[in-house]
Amino acid sequence: MVAIGRNDPCPCGSGKKYKHCCLGKEPPPRMSSLMDELKAAIAGKTFQSLDEANAFAQAFTESKNRVSQLDFLGLSSEQMHRLLDFPFVRTREIVDIDMDLAPAAFRGIPVVDNALLFLGRLAEQEPLKATAKGNIPLPFAREVLAELKMPERELHITSIRTEEDVPILHALRELLTLCGWVKKRNSRFSLTENGRKIVQEGFIGADFRNLLETFTLKFNWGFMDRYPPFSIVQQSFLFGLYLLHRQAGGEIEEQALADYFLRAFPQVLEDARRYEAPYREPHDFISGCFSLRFLERFCEYFGFVTIRREAISGHFINRKFVQTTDFFRQYLQWRVQ
Repeated sequence: MVAIGRNDPCPCGSGKKYKHCCLGKEPPPRMSSLMDELKAAIAGKTFQSLDEANAFAQAFTESKNRVSQLDFLGLSSEQMHRLLDFPFVRTREIVDIDMDLAPAAFRGIPVVDNALLFLGRLAEQEPLKATAKGNIPLPFAREVLAELKMPERELHITSIRTEEDVPILHALRELLTLCGWVKKRNSRFSLTENGRKIVQEGFIGADFRNLLETFTLKFNWGFMDRYPPFSIVQQSFLFGLYLLHRQAGGEIEEQALADYFLRAFPQVLEDARRYEAPYREPHDFISGCFSLRFLERFCEYFGFVTIRREAISGHFINRKFVQTTDFFRQYLQWRVQ
């Protein structure tokens, strides 16, 4: 029996680690096909030991994992493995970040403007006494809300009783804390030294990098919605950005992007079937989560895309058309096409 390491890329080609994918499960068609190819390659060969057989199988699997995959828009399973499990660490040959962009490049980006607003107001009023639930005090929340850049689905919020009534505000305070710019000590909010430096000296590329890494690697995207975990939507953020690079240079409808995502990660449909979603098929359920979490609350918020919304007569939802921004093309330098 050929051994597959728990932390090896799954032979099914998903790009996930074996322990997070097909370990202990019925092998999917892609893995079954690979196993058939491996059996054919081994047929007629003689090995002196099990270790020798495993070494041959590992070399065979690794060679297959380096082959570009249509479902991954030309990326190999090995490249997908790095995007999913080693973002910002082992991905520079796939994508690099331009750390030399001038501070002006970050102006007008919603998450940056909101961060500067919050930090600036806190600098004027610190220390702020937290509420009994540990939130920012209501007068401060209302003051920030009046100038906050809001996602379309929260524009109707004008009256609040707590920061938790505004998901984007609640998430912003948490994000800035995780970034190391806001702290709460003895039930009082104040700026950290790094937070105060931003207020005094301005926002630079290293600060945006901190925001990006914190939001993608530490902040829980499910914090702002009621969808089930569906962690692959967040874990695959770098592949999602590659997807935008390949498909969203011009306007593309959000559903088309969701279809590409589901083609790359069809296993998530099985996850969706475990949750009750009245009147929604798994495909639509996951597509909605992908659109909200990835396209709107990440890519649009971070200035990577613009989204044109088109009303549908007789419906409460809009059609959304997505296109990458100049900032996206400047900030992310793709080494693969």
